[in-house]
Amino acid sequence: MSSSSSHGIRSSRSEIDDGLCLCGDPLVLKTSWTHRNPGRRFFSCPNYGTSHECKKFKWMDVQLPNQYYKDLLFNLHLQCRGIDQLEDSKTEIVKLQEELNSTKSKNLVYKRMFMFLIVVIVVLCIV
Repeated sequence: MSSSSSHGIRSSRSEIDDGLCLCGDPLVLKTSWTHRNPGRRFFSCPNYGTSHECKKFKWMDVQLPNQYYKDLLFNLHLQCRGIDQLEDSKTEIVKLQEELNSTKSKNLVYKRMFMFLIVVIVVLCIV
């Protein structure tokens, strides 16, 4: 599982040469959330991960000292993502409940209109 978040460059450009990737675009600061490098920031081409990337890449942070800390940070990240996904799910449930209530209300109106039409047709047939 790999993911990263992206931010503009905020550190000294001397650390990363001229701050430009080989394709001329400004490098971006991203955060790795892989199991091997959880929370580790790096500079890369804005096209990193696409077919147009220039492959320029440089770690900003040092590697965590041992696997225990890597596992700990990675698992905390997964828990935070789970909490975020739970909040998103709760929001989606509220929206769906509102949509369901609206549909039920419309259905009730249509049902009453249908019953009214049946009564009108029966009355017209009798008369």
